[in-house]
Amino acid sequence: MQYRPETKDLLSAIQDFLIKDLLPKIESDELLSYKALVSWNMLGVVAREIESTNLSTQWASVLDLKLNLLPEETQIDSKDFASLPKKEQIKLLSDFNHKFAKYIRDKGNEETSIEDSKRLEPGNLIWEFQKNRLRENLQISNPRFQI
Repeated sequence: MQYRPETKDLLSAIQDFLIKDLLPKIESDELLSYKALVSWNMLGVVAREIESTNLSTQWASVLDLKLNLLPEETQIDSKDFASLPKKEQIKLLSDFNHKFAKYIRDKGNEETSIEDSKRLEPGNLIWEFQKNRLRENLQISNPRFQI
């Protein structure tokens, strides 16, 4: 059986090529050097994104919120979600993200009941959910970022 490298290994090999082989040869050209460094950084972001993507865990967190912003929240449990094609999983989570952002904006702009306003306060489930999503996204784009 032939060795088939993992995606992360392939991205790492391209990063090494950019920094060790290509960059020293194009150092005199500022624009190309800059583009090589940006490309190296983007490959790192892609590698971290691939490594951290667990869509089923994200859907389980959505279900835990019990906001019912999408009809699928009551129709698709975690097991059914895991059996969906990745493209559909991403679309479903993207749809939820849009509805969730609208929900937060609307709750912030309107007179809300005491119960609703408490759900958005720091330390509550919605607050913690969003804080964790923000932390995960920032760690992908900047692994040195810590909250």
